[in-house]
Amino acid sequence: MNNEILNQVHANLQKKNVPIKKIEQEWSKLKYVVLEKSPNLYNEIRQLLTVKVGYSRDEFLRLIELALTIEENTGNAVNALQHVWGYFKKLASDDEKASFEKKLQDYSSGSESLSELKSYLQVLSVKYDRKYLLKSYYFQSK
Repeated sequence: MNNEILNQVHANLQKKNVPIKKIEQEWSKLKYVVLEKSPNLYNEIRQLLTVKVGYSRDEFLRLIELALTIEENTGNAVNALQHVWGYFKKLASDDEKASFEKKLQDYSSGSESLSELKSYLQVLSVKYDRKYLLKSYYFQSK
């Protein structure tokens, strides 16, 4: 799946002189994928994009490629899952909250997969019409 994401990002940013706005649009779709892999790279990319003049598309792509090669780390994944959960925590029913907490605990202990948790959050994204998440690459990176 990560190769598909990377191919899509490269296709969307194929021009050497791509405007910063286009890179920022890609970043909005990638940020939870990167956060799941490496909070340090997430912060590095955020810092890179604060430079509105003289920014580097190639450096952005290099950092994304690097992030997508990192193996799953439970702590980093939990951090990203909790950030994504923030889109629902005020909307979700008590049962949905309890289900998320149980699934998160099960994932942390190794008895549930990351893809199962992400599928649950994807269902909530559809239910609560969270277009921002549904347009992102996060649910593709199972």
